[in-house]
Amino acid sequence: MTFPQSIKHQQAIKLILQQLEKRVLLSETINLSTAIGRVMDKPVIASVAVPAYDCSRMDGYAVNIDKIQLNDEGKLYAMSLGEPIHAVAQVEPVSCHDQALPIMTGGMMPDDANAIILKEQVEVAHNQIQFKTLPKPGEFIRTTGSDIKKGHVIIKSGQCLNAAHLGLIASIGTAEVNVLKKPRVALMMTGDELVQPGSSCLPGQIFDANTPMLSTLLSKMGCDVFVLTGLADTQEAVSERMALLKQKNFDLMISVGGVSMGDKDWIPSMLAEHGEVIFHKVLIKPGFPMVFGSLHDSLFYGLPGNPVSAYTTLCQYVFPAIQMLKQQKSEKIQWTAQLSHDLDKTHQRREYIRGFYQVDANGQFTVATSVKQQSSHIQVLADANCFVVLEESPQNLKSGSDVLIQPFEQFVP
Repeated sequence: MTFPQSIKHQQAIKLILQQLEKRVLLSETINLSTAIGRVMDKPVIASVAVPAYDCSRMDGYAVNIDKIQLNDEGKLYAMSLGEPIHAVAQVEPVSCHDQALPIMTGGMMPDDANAIILKEQVEVAHNQIQFKTLPKPGEFIRTTGSDIKKGHVIIKSGQCLNAAHLGLIASIGTAEVNVLKKPRVALMMTGDELVQPGSSCLPGQIFDANTPMLSTLLSKMGCDVFVLTGLADTQEAVSERMALLKQKNFDLMISVGGVSMGDKDWIPSMLAEHGEVIFHKVLIKPGFPMVFGSLHDSLFYGLPGNPVSAYTTLCQYVFPAIQMLKQQKSEKIQWTAQLSHDLDKTHQRREYIRGFYQVDANGQFTVATSVKQQSSHIQVLADANCFVVLEESPQNLKSGSDVLIQPFEQFVP
């Protein structure tokens, strides 16, 4: 079976997104308190008005304008004080008649009141208030439904919920929401040399940096991540794992390592045997040997094993698939920044350089990159906050040149 190899970035993205067009996530109902970052499957319709009654916007005095009279001297308006109204449950209706009722912010308006006089606008003495200016009708009153009208859609389907959305939904008394299930992602490392942090590391072995890094990154992207046991570098082990995974129900499967041209790189050939390879190798740096395909009903990514390559390809190619599954925009956020130094690129591959951007007092974005850009150099990745994106052609960029950057915060909100 033949499949495209050494393809350009845009072709890889197109092939990936084509696989997502008919894939959908099921929905579930969850408690509002756990819904941050989740995507609405159905719209939220207000079952009540907010506020549900006319109430005061400020601390002051509820009055009926028609009952206001000048004092005996004819220079100031005066009203006697009635019982105060607080923002609490009100069982019996309240009327103010010709009195001014002290009312707190959120307090329910008396049924015959039509204005609020602010505290700072009056003088209080001998159980009455005096003031110089008549209030305007409706002033400082929140009317019924002025914030949210009953029956209106307040959250649309497909909305990714933030903290303000949760507050909005709670304001109509809703405790549960219908959201898309999180994408289920299987993550597994390959390599006989890998040792878990906390264990002894012998000569020839390395600590597994990819599992904590990538599993956290996937979780931050909104996935349920299932870390599988590591794979030995044998054809039999990889074949057995592929056969087993075909029986599992994952949206995405991600292996790390074993995708290049080494004697023990079995992922591409075993994926072709048990499933389908859609493409192998992308003209990018780092991450060239990545493989993409499907295994039964799941999409399968074989990422390179070097940590920077794995991180980069996950952000560039797995992230858009996760976004599309969640019915979100698959395009990545890109800004323009000025290089703070010269930068040469001599090869024909698209490159994602690790950089650190800053914003000056005038709002100008500047970005600097490290000299060390090897795909094994995780320190530079840890110190970076963005990718600097350089297109396929060779480039000779001078200090002050405009470049595109992709901020890391979009991947780890």
